[in-house]
Amino acid sequence: MTRTIWSTTEEQGYKVLQGENEFICVRIVPERGGKIISLINKSSGTEWIHRTNRSWTALHYGMNWGEGDQGGWDEMFPTIEACACPDDQWQDKHFPDHGEVWCMPWKYAIDGDSLLLQIEGKQVPYLLEKKISLAGNELRLDYGVENPTQHVFSYLWAAHPLLNIREGMKLEVSPSLGEIEIAYSHGERLGSQFDINTFPLAQGRNGELVNLSILEGKDNNAGEKYYFTGKLQEGYVRLTDPSSCESMMYQFSPDEVPYLAIWAHYGAFGDYTFAVEPATGYMDSVQRAHGLGKTKQVLPGATNRWTLRVVLVR
Repeated sequence: MTRTIWSTTEEQGYKVLQGENEFICVRIVPERGGKIISLINKSSGTEWIHRTNRSWTALHYGMNWGEGDQGGWDEMFPTIEACACPDDQWQDKHFPDHGEVWCMPWKYAIDGDSLLLQIEGKQVPYLLEKKISLAGNELRLDYGVENPTQHVFSYLWAAHPLLNIREGMKLEVSPSLGEIEIAYSHGERLGSQFDINTFPLAQGRNGELVNLSILEGKDNNAGEKYYFTGKLQEGYVRLTDPSSCESMMYQFSPDEVPYLAIWAHYGAFGDYTFAVEPATGYMDSVQRAHGLGKTKQVLPGATNRWTLRVVLVR
């Protein structure tokens, strides 16, 4: 197995940790929410992570995600949509926009071939950890959330990787056909919030069919986020570029991570990007997910763990 070499650089006044082996290179900024700012397939030179030209202004707890640089791969935890904590013990506690951890600095340590990152909760006591390691052409992220309290803690985690994309890329999910619920659709092209539609051929409001499995152009003035309504039977998603035959494949356990969201920005909100979002809860509010019985809970004194593997293929 090719060994991972870790090194330290600096960008815009922040320490950047770089891990690379023969096949891939990843860069992380611990002080900016443990954000991944780069993931490169070294055999082709392809950069998969979307960056913007917005400067890295200082982050602070409770800010709106739109006030940040709006690029890279953030961690969404313990909610995405701002809401109250659903647990009886902490119903007076409120989580901010896109959760707590994306805008706070993480502690970190390099342990052999791996990078370990940790952060503690503010509203509710918890310890969230992330271990990043490389194996061949695979980026592996091992997560854990520890509950040190005497009460059950409900949470929603979602990956939030904004990707560099090109028109005509193909999205493959398992199952290939499915019911989706709309979180939002720009101009209500596919319906309003909580409307039900289908994948891959969604029904537009004007009767047209929209093929959600083919990525659209940057001038389409379209943008959607939707969740597959059912629990996943297989933790598998692939995004492929037919022009280069390169792909990015996500693999995870559907028992650990049972839901999947897709976030597509085709120029409607200024940026041209796309996100595959495996999630432990359904829809963006942990409060709503809890009410639907579609979120994860960590028991008192226990730790929940899950793994996300990202494979770059050429």
